[in-house]
Amino acid sequence: MKFPKELIKELEKRYYKYLWKDNEELNYKEISSDLFKHLIFTILSQNTSSINTRRAYISLKKHYSIDPFTLSKLDPKELSEIIKPGGLHNIKANRIIKVSKFIVENYGGDLRKILSYPKEEIRKKLLEIDGIGEKTADVIMSSLFGQKEYFVVDTHMKRIAKRLGLVSEKANYSEIQKALKEFLPLEEDDEKIWLLFWFLAKYTCNAKKPKCKECILNNMCKYYKGKTIVPS
Repeated sequence: MKFPKELIKELEKRYYKYLWKDNEELNYKEISSDLFKHLIFTILSQNTSSINTRRAYISLKKHYSIDPFTLSKLDPKELSEIIKPGGLHNIKANRIIKVSKFIVENYGGDLRKILSYPKEEIRKKLLEIDGIGEKTADVIMSSLFGQKEYFVVDTHMKRIAKRLGLVSEKANYSEIQKALKEFLPLEEDDEKIWLLFWFLAKYTCNAKKPKCKECILNNMCKYYKGKTIVPS
């Protein structure tokens, strides 16, 4: 099963409004140009909205220099309060400190050293950092090499892949990643296609009340075909 290319324009029409504003996009590009800052931003983004992520990052930036040497020495409770707008602040504070210490101890505080490894080794090195999982590693890898090579799979992507019937309910991360890469026309514009499809997954194929009747993919969706749609 393949995503119908003729629906790309409909994706753009429906979900363009969710794209970041120019100033927000510029800020993100500045963050993603610094490997360590991008990693911290990604940790802050875990299980929260983009708005809360930016609030937490801005708060962090106001209080501290965002570098491994500074963050590795922080008190977890103090850091937790600073990044509270991002949610799960206690977990993320401990994770940020742990990651920063690892980078100081193993890379002399310069995460860019990881780029000296062959491309296929960089992801493995990222996963060696305590607190970094597959999704976070792939966010960094996709920023370096694109979604076509390192497709990011989060909870929204997992949900829509299973509902469409691209994978089984028990599929693991790599299986879902492979299925979505094969399903989507990433050769068109991998970053844009990923993002628009993510918006569809988040705002239409949402977890509790999916808007199945509105979905542009309902005619090929296993979940929609197998359930009784109750009129709203």
